[in-house]
Amino acid sequence: MNPLKIKIIFILSLLILAVVSTMTAYGLMHEKKENDRRLSEAYEHVHLTYNETIKDTIHFYQARAEANFRSPGVLKAFYEGNHTALYELMKPRWEVMQHENPSLVVMQFHQANGKSLLRLHQPEMYGDKIATERPMVAYAHANTQNVSGFEEGRQGLAFRVLIPVFDQGIYIGLIEFGIATPYFTDKIRRFTGYDAFFFVNKSILGHFGEFRKSVTIGQNFGVDIPLSDESFLQHYAQLHVKLQNDVITYDHQAYEVNVLPIKEYRSRPIGAIMFVRTTDDFSVHMRHTIVASGLIALLLIFIMGLIVDRIYSFVTAKMSFQERYAQMILDSVPAPVIVTDGKSLIAASDAFLQYFHFETLEAFKHEHQCVCEYFEEGDTDEYLMPMRNDQRWTEFMLEHPHKTHKAKITIDGVCTIFEVRISVLNLNDTLRYVVIFNDISCMQQQSMSDPLTGAANRLYFSMVYSHAINVARRTGKPLTLIFIDIDHFKKVNDMYGHLVGDVVLKRIAQIVTNRIRNSDIFSRWGGEEFVLLLPDTSLDEAIGVANSLKEAIYFEEFDKAGSITCSFGVAILDESETGEDLLKRADEKLYEAKETGRNRIVF
Repeated sequence: MNPLKIKIIFILSLLILAVVSTMTAYGLMHEKKENDRRLSEAYEHVHLTYNETIKDTIHFYQARAEANFRSPGVLKAFYEGNHTALYELMKPRWEVMQHENPSLVVMQFHQANGKSLLRLHQPEMYGDKIATERPMVAYAHANTQNVSGFEEGRQGLAFRVLIPVFDQGIYIGLIEFGIATPYFTDKIRRFTGYDAFFFVNKSILGHFGEFRKSVTIGQNFGVDIPLSDESFLQHYAQLHVKLQNDVITYDHQAYEVNVLPIKEYRSRPIGAIMFVRTTDDFSVHMRHTIVASGLIALLLIFIMGLIVDRIYSFVTAKMSFQERYAQMILDSVPAPVIVTDGKSLIAASDAFLQYFHFETLEAFKHEHQCVCEYFEEGDTDEYLMPMRNDQRWTEFMLEHPHKTHKAKITIDGVCTIFEVRISVLNLNDTLRYVVIFNDISCMQQQSMSDPLTGAANRLYFSMVYSHAINVARRTGKPLTLIFIDIDHFKKVNDMYGHLVGDVVLKRIAQIVTNRIRNSDIFSRWGGEEFVLLLPDTSLDEAIGVANSLKEAIYFEEFDKAGSITCSFGVAILDESETGEDLLKRADEKLYEAKETGRNRIVF
């Protein structure tokens, strides 16, 4: 096989592998973020459901307590300490409440002296000083206030609600409700689809010491674990020495596991509740995606090899290598490609001409001697310049074959970063250089944009700012800068939390983006401050833009945060000032806007 053909196939194969690998990596990274976001949202949902269930349970039994004591004779029997009368009055109500919630395992009346007056679940046991055995009861007596939380007892682990009882302002005792854990696991399963399991820390062992400990994970053991779930939880215990969030695989199925602490009446953790449901196994999906991408790459390389072979055989039989065959090869590559002798262009691909907006190579050469005239300085020495170390850029690349070379080019205000590769062709002692410009801007997009708002970040702004100033000076067109600051943003974070603050930042960024041109540069400057660069825009036009944005933000309703306003500082580039001077003037105007009342524009 012809060595040149082998080299071409090899280069294109590397390009295909690079493109497929990049797309696969980007796709997997995006899917991983989506998967993590979904898991995070699922955890927040189940967390919210659990907390709402706890709140609803407390409110429900507070209402039941009030209803019981409004019943004739109940408060009197409790006040007088009449066990028999109180039992007769409460027994029908106890049966009704057990019917509406079979998980209600405890209902007990505690006298103010610390003794148990009536256990409706064990009416024959009363008169004992239960406050000396139950810290939660003693705490409720001492503080005479509603107390709730998980606590173990003779009936096992239960969520207990203790409500103080007063008669004409005199404290006479407590009423206690205890709800077993299946009540919460059943509700969570109905509302979220998660199975739930309670675990208790060994440090609080008391009555639980007598219970069957079928599953132990670290310092915690399971409560009321169904036999059908024991093997799964034991498998989890083999993988973890403590309770923690994870995605595990068991019996060829992936399971999402979320863990939430359960607390006693003083908000101290005494264990945890584990939420489990089936989910997709991302690791399996990742392996399948990589294998599929590899097969696609091999297929593309095979097809490309056949195409190159056919094109090469056909073209070499009809025309010279220096002209039409070389052009067809160049045009088959999707990236911009040129052929040069080191000093002038000999050929260029259609992708190259389309990128620079020229119909023909002759038209390009009429205005430019070298593509290097477009090269801009970057933030590292990887970026090519027309001359470096007294060498032309092609010579510099050949002298440093193991170095990564990049080119930064701006067309119509859009900056593109290329990875530049060079290959040497030697035909009949004539040297030709094939240069491929591989667009890697999409891979750098994340590093150039603010991850929260989606606006450009400060790094990207600094990259295009100097170029915009140079263009404005060269063309004589105006360039205007607007600083935007959200008024009283710290109060939003302090009053409603950073999640609400993040929503405000994203919404304001969206409002601005929807009201500016594609050629305008909108960037997050830092915190609650944004910067807007308006090429070919007069001061009056910029003030009009600022006023439009100010009104749009003012009339926007920001859900929890309500009405939000912004202050604006506007400045236009002066012929004699630097880019730093322009930034400083616009920032001073913004400061003046905030100092003179906010929600205004100073220019």
